[in-house]
Amino acid sequence: MGLMMKKKWYKLNAKADKEIISMAWPSITEQILEMMVGMVSTIFMGRIGTYAVAAVGMVNMLMGFMQTVFSGLSIGTTVVIARVTGEGNREDAKRALIQSGYMAILVGLIMVIPGRLFSFNILGLFFGGAEKEVLKAGMSYFNIVLFNLPFLVLDIIISGAMRGAGDTKTPMVITGGVNILNIILNTVLIFGVPALHIPAYGIVGSAIAVTVSRIVGVTVRVLVLYNRKKLKLNLSLKDDYTIRPEMMKRIVSIGVPGFIEQAVMQGGFLVLQIIIVSLGTVAMAAYQIGLNINALAFFPIFGFAIANTTLVGQSLGARDYEKAETYAYDSLKITMAVGFVIGILMVIFSKQLAAMYSNDHLVIEESVAIVCTFGLIEPLLAVLNLCSATLKAAGDIKYVMVTSFVGLWTFRVGLSFVLIHFFGMGLFGVMVGIFFDFCIRSVMYLVRMNRGRWKYMNV
Repeated sequence: MGLMMKKKWYKLNAKADKEIISMAWPSITEQILEMMVGMVSTIFMGRIGTYAVAAVGMVNMLMGFMQTVFSGLSIGTTVVIARVTGEGNREDAKRALIQSGYMAILVGLIMVIPGRLFSFNILGLFFGGAEKEVLKAGMSYFNIVLFNLPFLVLDIIISGAMRGAGDTKTPMVITGGVNILNIILNTVLIFGVPALHIPAYGIVGSAIAVTVSRIVGVTVRVLVLYNRKKLKLNLSLKDDYTIRPEMMKRIVSIGVPGFIEQAVMQGGFLVLQIIIVSLGTVAMAAYQIGLNINALAFFPIFGFAIANTTLVGQSLGARDYEKAETYAYDSLKITMAVGFVIGILMVIFSKQLAAMYSNDHLVIEESVAIVCTFGLIEPLLAVLNLCSATLKAAGDIKYVMVTSFVGLWTFRVGLSFVLIHFFGMGLFGVMVGIFFDFCIRSVMYLVRMNRGRWKYMNV
């Protein structure tokens, strides 16, 4: 075991590293572009007022929870397509995408209807403690972005399928174009263009911009799938569109634990957001700004996790276990180094980053503390995301699900609640809870990964 650990941690495979970086950089670019839209939107909301930042952050947290079903399907789709691609089975890759599409559209439509009918009750249930101005603005935003769900799910599924087949560049190019459109629409609809007689719609304008951009993005992805035959994964009208329960079952066997894992995480994030509501609008806005900045820093890590999932999954499909292990550990080492550098930059430029989002000195002061804390624990974020990506690619997602529950609900939510309400530690108590969550999950994932059983699991 000692020799194995020495091989894993002190040696790099140049060829594997080149493949990892080649696969990762388009995903990193795509995720940064995606996050920049959220960043620009939050900055624009900050110009409207602190209440708008809090309202959009509140709704985005709720939407994130609703997306867990789609995320589970996406994980199942990506893992299955990576496996069958590694096996050289192109037709099964197409079938997996088609069956995922059927399930995703159905679930998306089912979620929109009750969401729209009971939107006031839903927001009131989760965020009834928010100030009236925040709740009212959040309602206006929520009622529009709800219609994103069917399009959002197709977007997630198609992108995940392309990545599973080893194509990370096409999603990047499409996302880049759509995000430029989103920023333009946000600028025009939030602030208006008097010369063109376009009024300023404020927070509603942002919701419209997000919805229109999402519809355009999905339309482009579908057109590309059917019209570019040189893609690693494409479709035609001649493909098999029959409902295939066996393929659905295969995807769901990964997707359901993936959904539960995401539900556990998003549910935890949501409950934590509710706890933070009790600290006031300034704390809510500061926490949201901190999350936005950390998310922008996190996406390079997420890009390597995407590359790792694809390369490990394809290697396991080809039954090349040594190659799968090389990809897993080299991805981990590279990403830890990246996380360390990003963390240092976050600490150094924390005040400048926070000031981009708000003019309120109290919000900036609170945000700086949050950004610095995230910067210090960024390497841990790299460990837990890369290790969990390896285990997911191998089909060991039930372990990831259990680990997420233990770490997030015991420490991020439970410990944060105790530190806030019994020790009066405010947002600092939240950051302490997040730190322990990262530590515990990182250790649990590393132990599981080093045992090596993940390489021999069936999907």
